[in-house]
Amino acid sequence: MTDFALRRARLKHLFTQAITAYGTKDFDTFATFVHPQAEFDWPYLPLKEFPDRMVGRDAFIAMSSAGMADCDGYHHQVDRFYDMADPDMVLVEYHSGTTLRSTGQAYANKYLGILRFEGDL
Repeated sequence: MTDFALRRARLKHLFTQAITAYGTKDFDTFATFVHPQAEFDWPYLPLKEFPDRMVGRDAFIAMSSAGMADCDGYHHQVDRFYDMADPDMVLVEYHSGTTLRSTGQAYANKYLGILRFEGDL
C-alpha cells in the first residue's frame, strides 16, 4: 500500500470514528477529532437560525448539542467514501436517522461532506 493509500485509509477511519461519536451525542470524543478552529460550511442552512459558516469546534458542538436535544442522537452511518486527488481530502456520503422525542416523528437526512485534514494523524 502506498503512503497516500495508507493516509487515506487512516482519514476514513478517523472520520468514521468522529461521525459515530457525533451521531451518538458523544461530543467529548467528537471533540478529540476536530481542531479547535475547524471551519464548518453549509450549502444550505440546516435551520434558518444557523449561520452559513461557523468557525470553532466548541461553537459547533454547542449548536449541535442544542439541535439534538429532542432526540437521542442522529446515529450517522457512512455510506461511501470517494478518494480525491489531494490525499488530505476526503469526499464522503453518510446518512442519519432518529426519532424526535417531542412528536414521535422520524427524522432522517443524507449528507455529503468534503473534508480536509491537516498535519500528523
